[in-house]
Amino acid sequence: MGGRSEETGGGEVRVGTASWTDPEFIKAGWYPTDVKDDAEARLRYYAERFEMVEVNSTFYALPRIELVESWAARTPDDFRFHVKAHGIISGHPVEPGRLPEPLRELPAQHDARGRIRRPSRELRDAAIDALVEACGPLADKLGAILLQLPPYVASGDAQRAEVGRIVSRLRPLRTAVEFRHRSWLADGEREPMEELLAEHDAALVIVDTPPVDVASALPTVLDATTEALAYFRFHGRNTSTWTTGRTVAERFDYVYAEDELSELLRPVGEMAEQVDEVAVVFNNNARDHALRNAARFRELLETISDG
Repeated sequence: MGGRSEETGGGEVRVGTASWTDPEFIKAGWYPTDVKDDAEARLRYYAERFEMVEVNSTFYALPRIELVESWAARTPDDFRFHVKAHGIISGHPVEPGRLPEPLRELPAQHDARGRIRRPSRELRDAAIDALVEACGPLADKLGAILLQLPPYVASGDAQRAEVGRIVSRLRPLRTAVEFRHRSWLADGEREPMEELLAEHDAALVIVDTPPVDVASALPTVLDATTEALAYFRFHGRNTSTWTTGRTVAERFDYVYAEDELSELLRPVGEMAEQVDEVAVVFNNNARDHALRNAARFRELLETISDG
C-alpha cells in the first residue's frame, strides 16, 4: 500500500489504474480464470492488490446507485475511487441512447451523426446532479470526480467560466480537472486557470505524455491548487500512436521502463510534501501494461519509505 513517509512527504500516496474492468486487462490474462468473468470477484481481486482505482465506465454511462453500492461493498474500508465525469458533463460528443431516458428529452444541439454536441445548461446540470447522487454510497471512499476536458477545448474566458460552474455544481464532491490543450498552460492563461481551481478547491491533473509537439501533449506541471489532493495521470510515452492510434489501447500502448518509473518518483514525492493525498493513475491501458507499471511503482515507493 502507498503510505506516509518522510521521503515522500506527509501526503499519502495511492497508486492504481484507469479502470479495473478494461477488456485489455482480461485479454492479457491478469485476472485468474475463476475471476475474469465474475464482476464481483474482479473488483475484489483488484482491491486486494491496489488501494485506488479510477472509474472509467462513468464517462460512458451514468451509474445506478445500486451499482455504486456494490462497489463500496466489495472493497476495503480504506479503498479509494476516483470517478470520471460523464462525457455530457465534460463536453464530449455523446450518443443520446447512453443517457437515462428522462435526460434524453432535455434540450441539446446534435451533430450530423445524431450525437449530442452542445448540451443545454439544463441537460448538463441534470447529468451533474445525477452523478453526485449516484456517488453517495461511496462516502469516504470517493476521492474526486475527474473532469477530463476534450483535447479541442482551448483556454478562454468563456471556457474558464464554464469549468468553474461545473466544478461548483459538483460540490460537495471534490473535482480534479484534466486539461488536454496546451493553451491552458500558456503565459497569461495558466495563472487564471490555477486561480480558478484554487478558488473551488479543485486539483489540477498532472500528466505524463509523449514528448511530441502537438497541442494535446501537455508538459508536466507540478502545481498544487488544493492542499487536499494532487492527481497524476501517466498516459505513457508512445510518440508514434499519440495522435494516430485508432483505439485507446493503441494510443496508450507503452510500458514505462524501470528508469522512467524511478524518474516519476520525484514529482510524486514533491507533491506529497504539499498535499494530504496523492493519486497516481497509470492510464497506459494496453494489455496489462498499466497494471504491471502500477505494481512496480508501488514497490519503488515502498522501497523509498523503508529506506
